[in-house]
Amino acid sequence: MKRLFLSLLTAGMLVISQNVLSAQGFNFSKGENVGEESLLSPYKGGSAIYVRHDSTFIAELNEDGSIKTLTYTEDFSRINPDGQVAYCDKTGTLYYSKSGKLFSAKQNKKGKWVEDQYIKIMGSGVERDKYPGSVLAYANWRYMPNDSVVILNPTVNEDGTEIYFASNMLNSKKLDIWKVKKDPDGEWGVPSKLGSNINTEADENYPHLRSDGTLAYASNKKTGDKKLKSGKYNVYVADVYKPDQPRTYADVIEKEKKQQIEETTAEREKLDEEIKKAEGLAQKETGNDSSPSEKNDQSDNKEGDGTSSSDPLEEKRKAFMDEIARVNSLAQEQTVPDEKAISETNKSTVHQTNKSEIAKVKQIDDKLKANPDSVIRISQNVLATHEKRIFYFEFDKDIPNGTYDKDLLIVLDFINAYPNSKFLIVGHTDERGTYEYNDALSLKRAEWVRFHLLLKGIKLDRLQIRGDGEYHPIVKNAKTEEEHQRNRRAEIIKLN
Repeated sequence: MKRLFLSLLTAGMLVISQNVLSAQGFNFSKGENVGEESLLSPYKGGSAIYVRHDSTFIAELNEDGSIKTLTYTEDFSRINPDGQVAYCDKTGTLYYSKSGKLFSAKQNKKGKWVEDQYIKIMGSGVERDKYPGSVLAYANWRYMPNDSVVILNPTVNEDGTEIYFASNMLNSKKLDIWKVKKDPDGEWGVPSKLGSNINTEADENYPHLRSDGTLAYASNKKTGDKKLKSGKYNVYVADVYKPDQPRTYADVIEKEKKQQIEETTAEREKLDEEIKKAEGLAQKETGNDSSPSEKNDQSDNKEGDGTSSSDPLEEKRKAFMDEIARVNSLAQEQTVPDEKAISETNKSTVHQTNKSEIAKVKQIDDKLKANPDSVIRISQNVLATHEKRIFYFEFDKDIPNGTYDKDLLIVLDFINAYPNSKFLIVGHTDERGTYEYNDALSLKRAEWVRFHLLLKGIKLDRLQIRGDGEYHPIVKNAKTEEEHQRNRRAEIIKLN
């Protein structure tokens, strides 16, 4: 029983750990002997931009940061970026280099990126047009002659006030990593070169700000007896504000993985201890060795007789024990048994959708299919769109308000109407709070919906979950509470 309960809860924690590691990643899927063919630029919703020659692709990534799928897109056709691009989610701005210059871009109403302005960096005033025949065809691993200055491969901080880039400014023999800050008046100030712990006599290129504030970058400096392949680079991680020597990416990610495993194990042990305490309390209150399930049956029989406690802590404990008992009665090896295998005592916990309810669901879906842009409210917290149900949450909560039982039954009827389909549950948040906190909260919301659908009898292998944080709002740049409310949701999507 405890294994099952833990698996359902810690599954969410493990996914959070993986997402945190991915978010802490960088612009290459590995840390040694990397080249332009494996360059990725982090983008919206955990995807990446992949620029290859004159074409731009959107890359969906695996948990280790490697490319899962590539999809060609014309969204960037009006700017045709060279090499690495930097996307600032807060301002909706894209920064990129082209022909050795730095530009910014914004999306138009059709979703295509349109050049916004040329960003002139002090000290980079030489124009490329004066140097025809330069070796710089695309801003990848090559650079212009020493008497020509280039700005290449930018990365931007979270609020869009700092840009890091590679450049050969001030007669640098090689490419170095530079930083420029935005002044209070909105203009970009005087650039500064990072310290000698980062910049060496070799090429330093492709900076990438990680979510913990450290900087990942590529360098072809010599490291002991190891020889780099021609045109390849190793990746390092350094704290920009400390003189410490940079660490190899392999060392950094290994340390972070160990830390995540330790934190997950600690959370698992803490939860296991809480369950043991709850079970012991339940047995102590009955005065015998009855199981949590039997204790809950006895408590249910006392409903309405005035003997139940009104203590909030007691109510919370009882609800906690109810969840454990109900999952235990419905699950066998993380799957829900067939109806015949469910005892008469537990049959009442499984909601059966009748034919009239299924007909009603399909009638709604047919109506929405005829007009895909329409939305129907079918309960206090649930909206219906074509092949989707949207379940809303309150601010900073991963548990809905007290009327959720009826809402769950409506979602359950939708799932039971399509017995041969699988469903994806995607959690979302509004745009307040940190990215990391919202990523975790969105996953908790998806996990809550899945957990309670399991309690209602849906098999685990039919339900997948994902947390998208604040990256896909219904109302972008929401201002009012009503607008924020529309973004705090879990979407139950029919996959097939």
